[in-house]
Amino acid sequence: MSLDCSSNLSVRLETHLPTLENIAEAFRANLPSNFETVSVDIVECPDLSSAPFNLSSPGFGKNLVIAEVGGPGNLFPKIHKEKGFDITKICSTCEQPGAFAFGPGAGPWPIVGMNCEMVADVNCTDGKVGTRTAKIEGDSYKVEQIDSPTFSLMANLAVSEPSGGQKVVHIKAKKRTGKTNFPESLRQSLVNTFNGELVSLGGFFILHSGKAKLHVMPDFPACFATEEEIGSEWLRYFEIRAPLVCATVMHSNEGEGHKLRVEHTHCYSAHGDGGHYHYDTTPEEVEYEGWFAPASAVYRIDEI
Repeated sequence: MSLDCSSNLSVRLETHLPTLENIAEAFRANLPSNFETVSVDIVECPDLSSAPFNLSSPGFGKNLVIAEVGGPGNLFPKIHKEKGFDITKICSTCEQPGAFAFGPGAGPWPIVGMNCEMVADVNCTDGKVGTRTAKIEGDSYKVEQIDSPTFSLMANLAVSEPSGGQKVVHIKAKKRTGKTNFPESLRQSLVNTFNGELVSLGGFFILHSGKAKLHVMPDFPACFATEEEIGSEWLRYFEIRAPLVCATVMHSNEGEGHKLRVEHTHCYSAHGDGGHYHYDTTPEEVEYEGWFAPASAVYRIDEI
């Protein structure tokens, strides 16, 4: 990577910051239209340093902001392999140099050796990195942990103080009866409740039972003929069994034309699976549990 774009701040967007109870009420009002059983409460964040999360920080949520970095524009119409990003520098750009950052993105191809998926996990206070990557190998894929805080192309990162015990919104949902996937149903709850305000959340959910459709990006082609080719011909799709740990960032809208990715979720597991979450494929069987907190601002970095 020859061009470090970690400090290329395009804009800082103030968000509407609802109380946790306001968010919980939005979920209680909207999720039952998509799931047979729903419960929502306010709890302390679980210990993220223990199973099944096994992350570099015990918790998240305090002084949370979102770093929205790069985007699909770094893949099409031109593949910007020359751009690189460092999460430790991004946390400084977000005015939180000692933060814990997590979220979905594209892994660092110079480190991994090829294009790949990523669940970022970087604790800037302790200098710990537990980032997971998923790369194509033959007809399947391989999930690995790396110790580099870098990535390529794009990421949607929740950035907050690396401390445990923060209050978060806790959701349980079983048996999907509607057509909307779990994270998008959460996002639509925000859209339906907050009247056009920009509300942004970061968090985790676990798919406890059932199966889900994921994709893993292959290595870079020379170029793409059309944007549609990316989804229909290039990406590799897999059906993955639970349990899956999923890291999610979502926004109620695109942020006044600043191309925020309204929902992005990547997953990993103890049994070696991982990739970009699309939706569950077994609605009768699924059981979700999630923990989310709102962001006070969005830092749009390398807007493209």
